Amino acid sequence: MTTRPGYVWDATASEWVEIGQAAVVSPFKYQASQPSSPATGDIWIDSDDEVPSVDSTLYYRWTKTMSGGETSLSGSDDNSLALEYTPGYESVFINGVLQVRGSDYVATTGTTVTGLTALVASDVVMVESIIAYSVGDTYTQTQISSLLDAKSPVSTTGLVLITSATIGTAVSSVVVTSAFSATYDNYKILISGGTSSADAHFKMTLGATTTGYYFSELYRTYAGTSGSDNLSNGAFFNAGSARSNGLIANVEILNPFLSTRTAFSQFHGVLKTTDYMSIQAGFLDNATSYTGFTITPSSGTLTGGTIKVYGYK
Repeated sequence: MTTRPGYVWDATASEWVEIGQAAVVSPFKYQASQPSSPATGDIWIDSDDEVPSVDSTLYYRWTKTMSGGETSLSGSDDNSLALEYTPGYESVFINGVLQVRGSDYVATTGTTVTGLTALVASDVVMVESIIAYSVGDTYTQTQISSLLDAKSPVSTTGLVLITSATIGTAVSSVVVTSAFSATYDNYKILISGGTSSADAHFKMTLGATTTGYYFSELYRTYAGTSGSDNLSNGAFFNAGSARSNGLIANVEILNPFLSTRTAFSQFHGVLKTTDYMSIQAGFLDNATSYTGFTITPSSGTLTGGTIKVYGYK
């Protein structure tokens, strides 16, 4: 808490020397500017205007020169500032001397101070207090913990993880449910890690639909041969590659939950053996709403790896 600085005149140095408030004894001068023609031993208490300003929303200072006879304080001070304090966090000074709470005065209402010994004319009374401050429109610790535990996104407009599925051991297919909903229109599906018992590609179907997939695929092998693969009214679409040294898929699904055509595209590069890169795009020609999908290798089984689904708008 800020206290009033005190100064004693040093005639040898011809200057005022700051001293601690505890050292202040009568007689002393209590005023805003230094006295003129001081004598050795004079003490001056800086009353107010040379003290650095403090945010009044957090720290409050009320100062008033008394007329004489007052035993209580209230109302406006010399600067038209209404008396206000937080009970228990106030300090009352009379001519720079700190008063004892509960003994020299009573302060319980927040707007009045009572129980003072009758004041003398020209006494300067100051009430200082830390004002209680509350912050509104914030999350509680419980609310934040709940959001973090549930991995709930603060924003639903960016790329957000919806679900993550772990592939088991020697499985012939993986079904992912509750992947699509009305929350997001578009989704990214990533498959990584794990192994395959045979070199193959991923076949993906939406829901239980095994017809109406139209797509075109362009690929280029490591040796430089390129080609295309056009499939009309297929039972699935290619989603990536399954190899003994890793599973790879990067698929975009557009509008799977909406009752309209679902578009899809994918890009992947395949590790050895039979290295190649593939780009594919297409659509499912129906107006069905889907919430999940199935991944199946064209041959062999899958072990390990993860399937992650992200949503975005």
